[in-house]
Amino acid sequence: MRKNQHQLPSICHNRFKVLEYKQDGRIKGRTVADGSLQKDMYEKSQMASPTISTDALLISLIVDAHEQRDVAVADVVAAYLKADMTDYTLLKFMGESVDIMCKMNSKYEEYVTMESGEKVLYVQLLKALYGCMVSALLWYELFSGHMKEMGFEINPYDSCIANKLINRKQCTIAWYVDDMKISHVNKDVVTQIIQELEKKFEKMSVTRVVSTSFWE
Repeated sequence: MRKNQHQLPSICHNRFKVLEYKQDGRIKGRTVADGSLQKDMYEKSQMASPTISTDALLISLIVDAHEQRDVAVADVVAAYLKADMTDYTLLKFMGESVDIMCKMNSKYEEYVTMESGEKVLYVQLLKALYGCMVSALLWYELFSGHMKEMGFEINPYDSCIANKLINRKQCTIAWYVDDMKISHVNKDVVTQIIQELEKKFEKMSVTRVVSTSFWE
């Protein structure tokens, strides 16, 4: 995947925190990989992941309301970690995070070194981690590939919309990274799709809504 396959392994470190406000007002925080060191190792096309367009999302909502579809909004928990890291990538833990890793698993202790008077631990990433340059694309390829395995067809005009005829009615999945909207006129079909997705991606956070409420 890299520009130059003979380069050293890409390295990212874990000293990067993300804080964001949830819809209910709560603050969500997480420590993620800082993949800025990887930018020069990949072409833009190797890092860019498709996202649904605003027009496509709005049109799908109009269709849901017009056909009075049952709608579910779902979120895949820790989505990126479902995808395998395809390139050799090292994650550098420093300081307090090294102690946390060793506390979780004592086998890491023998690999701890000192750099400039600070504890350091290098590990190889086997899964795509939030913050790495290629993680979003790896997740997209995994999810869209599974859509095809389930018999869905990716929309040629928007690659984050997938459709499938079920019981002679269209079922639509629209997604933005790890958040998705599933709709069909039959609520049992929506439930079935959710169950199939959970077999692959484990238990999801799901909210069921009534499509006609979009107009209220």
